Amino acid sequence: MKYKDIKYFLLSLIVIVLNVNVDAQSDLSTPYSRFGLGDIYTSSPSTMLKGMGGVANAMSDHCLLNPNNPAAYASIDTLSFLFDAGFYIKTATFSTNKLSESGSNASFDYASIGLSATKRWKIGLGIMPYTNREYNVITEHHDLGSYNIAFQGEGGLNRVFFANGLKITDDLSVGVTASFIFGTLFDNTTIYYPDSTYFLNGKRSIEMRVNDFKFDYGVIYRLPINKYDIALGLTYSQGSNISSKRDIFIRNMFKGYNNLAESPIDTLKYIENENVSIKIPQGFGAGIKFDNKKGFVVGADFNWAAWEGFSMNGINDSLQNSWNVAIGCSYKPESTSISKYYKKITYRAGFHFDQTYYNIYGQSINRYGITLGAGIPVPRSLTSFNIALEFGTMGTVKNNLVKESYFNISISMSIYDRWFVKKRYQ
Repeated sequence: MKYKDIKYFLLSLIVIVLNVNVDAQSDLSTPYSRFGLGDIYTSSPSTMLKGMGGVANAMSDHCLLNPNNPAAYASIDTLSFLFDAGFYIKTATFSTNKLSESGSNASFDYASIGLSATKRWKIGLGIMPYTNREYNVITEHHDLGSYNIAFQGEGGLNRVFFANGLKITDDLSVGVTASFIFGTLFDNTTIYYPDSTYFLNGKRSIEMRVNDFKFDYGVIYRLPINKYDIALGLTYSQGSNISSKRDIFIRNMFKGYNNLAESPIDTLKYIENENVSIKIPQGFGAGIKFDNKKGFVVGADFNWAAWEGFSMNGINDSLQNSWNVAIGCSYKPESTSISKYYKKITYRAGFHFDQTYYNIYGQSINRYGITLGAGIPVPRSLTSFNIALEFGTMGTVKNNLVKESYFNISISMSIYDRWFVKKRYQ
């Protein structure tokens, strides 16, 4: 791929990304996204690493963008420019003891760049989803008459980040990421009487707008031993109070459920631009990577976050501390110019288990997945197409809860080019 082709491709793709209305994007999300800030994106914002189960804390390479640990940016070549962008396709089936429903969708996943500021200082910029909210649940009640409560929500938060990786020594790198979290969350709760047209229904609508910063830190230490390369990685997510504003609208009405038009009767409460403080808890992660320098890499991660400390205006949402473990590996048979093409492909596989921050009726909502991936190189370049497949489940049908079985396909293009080398020949 020629320099001009890459440049114009990048400019076009960046324009497309910047014109994406990330606030309005919809996703196929778990019904548990009603709680907290919605469904947190815990998977790695890199299709390469997703194919390895999401391991990321100790992963670094000259052609890898790894926003999970900002210290990884220090491994970028001094004269190189990296661009990575992807999207995903998701299909899922949601099941209870009595019902089952399926759906699918495609959505923007992430876009990021990495380049050199100085010989030892490398920087990265990017955008990706942070949380997603998309649920529609109806509960039936038969005490003091028959009525239903409908819970419906949508929206999500997004993250724009500025990462910095600094190489202290040849084996030690540190990093810090400043992230701007923004987006809008919508929640509607409706109480209605399906068997009567004479009772007034009630509806509460909340629109919350989030705009604030958070900071994350990372360290990677390499331990070259004989012919092997071992790396240890640590990450720390700083707890913070994120400010936001919300509108609350409570009213009485006729209809207003099952897609029926509302017939407003009376406004019971209306608050506009109320200041809301959201306490985001701290978290940490640790990882290890083993590279035999013959094309085989294996890594393992552990991450933990203190979501029991989450609160919104001082009110806790009954969340629990979350944690996850991930194990993954990759193998590239050969990479010489005379190798057969299939030997230049990077093959990946992994596994992860997550205890999410959801705890419903005393039941922890867990997620686990198996991943497969491949890196398909573009001939005569270091640019590659990457694909990751994930098969997984989340939740349970116990205690009348919901179990999700899902299949994700993530696809990205990773462009590696040397932009700062002067040509000697025309």
